[in-house]
Amino acid sequence: MLSRKAKHIKTTHGLTIVEVLIASSLLVVIGSLMISFIMQGSSLWEIITGQSDLRSSLRNAMNSMEQELRKTTRTSTETPSPNLIIPSKPNNTSVDFYLPGDSDNNGLIIDAMGATEWDKSNKIQYQYVPGLKLLRRLEKGNFRTIARNVALIEFEDTSINSALYNAELKIILTLEKNTRQQRTISASITSVIKMRNQ
Repeated sequence: MLSRKAKHIKTTHGLTIVEVLIASSLLVVIGSLMISFIMQGSSLWEIITGQSDLRSSLRNAMNSMEQELRKTTRTSTETPSPNLIIPSKPNNTSVDFYLPGDSDNNGLIIDAMGATEWDKSNKIQYQYVPGLKLLRRLEKGNFRTIARNVALIEFEDTSINSALYNAELKIILTLEKNTRQQRTISASITSVIKMRNQ
């Protein structure tokens, strides 16, 4: 019985070179497919997270501007005027405005006649810097960045967009950036802001 096993072992053959080459080729093909799927998944993940980051930045920038611009006006008859100013197209990438302020030091932003008091000594400006792709806020010589990766910003009022009411301001903001694979991703947001009537 022992000799039969020994005889059986002697007659067992290994793999031929052709079998090894076929098995190796199959492993290379399967490995290449797996790497391709992983790279595509990684690229898709980068695009999705990049768009999510851009949308988050858009919302933060728009919320910041909306909070201030709701306090501004386009309908004041005061001289000098505290009204919001937008340059005409195609230069409508900035806006100048004033915020209400307690000018008579009575603790209120409403004067004795019931009119809004404006801090006309403190002009605020939102400005787009194309070379740096920045949207920033300028007040008293100090800059604060509102958004980075800005591809487009437009401010519109009734002089630019006749569909708007006099006390409305439309903002169109687009952010854009490149992924590591040099794919451009972008996100946009549009908002119409109702400003003070006075």
